[in-house]
Amino acid sequence: MVESYRESGKVRQRVLEYIGKEVNGKPVIKVDINKINVSSVKRYMDVEILHQLSLELGLPELLGDHHRPLLAMIYAHLLQKNSIRQLPEWIEHTTICDSLQCERISTKDLYESLSHLENINFETVETSLISYWSKLAPDDISTVVLDVTDTYFSGSTAESKPRRGKDGNISKLLQIGLIISFQNGFPLLHRTYEGNVPNVKIFEDLLQVISDNGLRGIILDRGFFSKVNIEDIKRLGMQVIIGVKQTVAIQKQFLRTIDRDEIYTRKHQVVLKETVVYTKSFNYLGGKLIAIYNPTLEVLKRDKILIGEDTDKDIKYVGYSLVYHNTKYTEAEVVKKYFEKDIVERAFKKIKGPLSLRPIRVWLRHHVVAHVKVCYLSMAILSLLEYKCRKIKISGIDALKTMQYIYKVKLRHADTKKEWDKVVTMAKAQKDLLRVMKCSV
Repeated sequence: MVESYRESGKVRQRVLEYIGKEVNGKPVIKVDINKINVSSVKRYMDVEILHQLSLELGLPELLGDHHRPLLAMIYAHLLQKNSIRQLPEWIEHTTICDSLQCERISTKDLYESLSHLENINFETVETSLISYWSKLAPDDISTVVLDVTDTYFSGSTAESKPRRGKDGNISKLLQIGLIISFQNGFPLLHRTYEGNVPNVKIFEDLLQVISDNGLRGIILDRGFFSKVNIEDIKRLGMQVIIGVKQTVAIQKQFLRTIDRDEIYTRKHQVVLKETVVYTKSFNYLGGKLIAIYNPTLEVLKRDKILIGEDTDKDIKYVGYSLVYHNTKYTEAEVVKKYFEKDIVERAFKKIKGPLSLRPIRVWLRHHVVAHVKVCYLSMAILSLLEYKCRKIKISGIDALKTMQYIYKVKLRHADTKKEWDKVVTMAKAQKDLLRVMKCSV
């Protein structure tokens, strides 16, 4: 550090203090290492990545006045499986408060933010996320996938009665209808329902919302099929690929007319990832009903049925499944899209695993619904991270694990009391990830 002064009419400089040298345009402090103390060590880079992604999605503005504790909770969902009461202590050992520009986040702040989240107009949040994703990946929202999962929760104030879940357990249930993009699994819409609402009714409730958000093509499992829903889809000008349950009427009208020797030929063959099937289409409800014959599945099911001593009548149409569509795709394209829609199943595994949907550790009913929204927003951030990480072929969860040991260390000089930050040295894989993220330390 120098100071300019005049002497005999000339400008001269004198050194006031030597603080170090400059490297790549940045000052590097030179100090006696024996006089340096560590003031704090905080988890840094994985938090910084999540915060940058939340800014890209516009979450601080969308979540309003309580966005700081809400974002802290979302980051924690992706990084640490703690209860709400344990979170404040964990947050103190991260740079979350630095990123969110606040001094601290208390348990009271977290609970109050859940109440706030339950009361805000969340449709506005989802509409904004759909708009963002349509610009970032416009080809990824031409077709979406809808499915429903359930989760358990507890609480003496919750009014729901215990019900049997899909895994056979009996407890208080909450169903979640989730709509995601077909290729990348980005969450576009979600709704929560009581445990006794059937899938057909859930789809009826969601259909208008899906259409209002400009989503024109949808793929669904057979539990969502009804003639009323098909009529509504056509009225809204939407396209659908949906599984259809076998009924006696469909068996008599369509399956009984199929010539096995005709369908079991190369002309009708469709090669899927793990099997080969054979198809035949029929006109149905203003679209096409595709009968799909799977010889491998037929053998497996016939053996199981015969062991159970069922009659021949019960096994006549074993090996057949049905898909309805009103799209312009070919039979093969429809069948592939329907059977390769496992993106939503992977999304549910993600939301119940890394995103801590189950078990729900809050008790008030509105806190339960808010918790699901936190998981939904966590999934949006994680999906965006995975989209960005495709270039280096790493999953979002693995990317966060790669960055979790990059800490920010605060150093303090014993004599001058000056403080400065130092980031732990990174490996090449970590630098590559930062480059993909366009994130600088």
